[in-house]
Amino acid sequence: MALREATEITLLPVAATTPIEDTSTREGEIWASSEEDVASANGCQAVYWSRWVENQNMVQLIISAELIHEPPDWDSIEHHTRYTQTPNFGPYLERLSSVLNGPMVMYHVHFTPHPPTNALAAPVTELCTVYFPAAITPTEKDRWYHGFTHFLSQLIQNAEGMVAEAHGWAVEEVAYGGQQCVAFVGAIGWESLEKNKTYGESQGCKDTIGALADGSLGMEMHHVVFADP
Repeated sequence: MALREATEITLLPVAATTPIEDTSTREGEIWASSEEDVASANGCQAVYWSRWVENQNMVQLIISAELIHEPPDWDSIEHHTRYTQTPNFGPYLERLSSVLNGPMVMYHVHFTPHPPTNALAAPVTELCTVYFPAAITPTEKDRWYHGFTHFLSQLIQNAEGMVAEAHGWAVEEVAYGGQQCVAFVGAIGWESLEKNKTYGESQGCKDTIGALADGSLGMEMHHVVFADP
């Protein structure tokens, strides 16, 4: 199988009152040490994390890695999976779980471009995940992607304050609405939330964003402000 670079997407439920940002606290020390463990893992390029702007009880963790094998074989995801097999992973997961108030969700995305640094390093990043039936065919994916490229073209040409974007299909199926789904993830970097909102209210956006819902089961969007990796 061919090797491809990949990005790990992790959603972590952390209560807004849990002070992971304060390294002088037990929770902050655990979070900082967990981040250091991941950053030092073989193949890790960068680690980004932020609470969601819209939901302070949810933390977004994004890890950019060097190479993984092509799907669909989960066990072939080399650098990410290799870390889970090291002696350090068990204690890491135990420490991290102690600051969570629910199960985490993790999957991988082949972003174009890779790494998605410019979109993630923007002042604010909009993350959009579109979910499709697991039985979606390659032809249906291609048809949807054609509509997405039209939306993207309009975004790039007309959105004032758009810094950069990256997008790609998830390697694994992702749970949504009580079922396992195929997922597509877009990351759009903006100069500010206000610039994002202004474009979202524009006619150009209204005329093209409907293509994202075509044939999908649903879509989830939120914003994050990542610290420098």
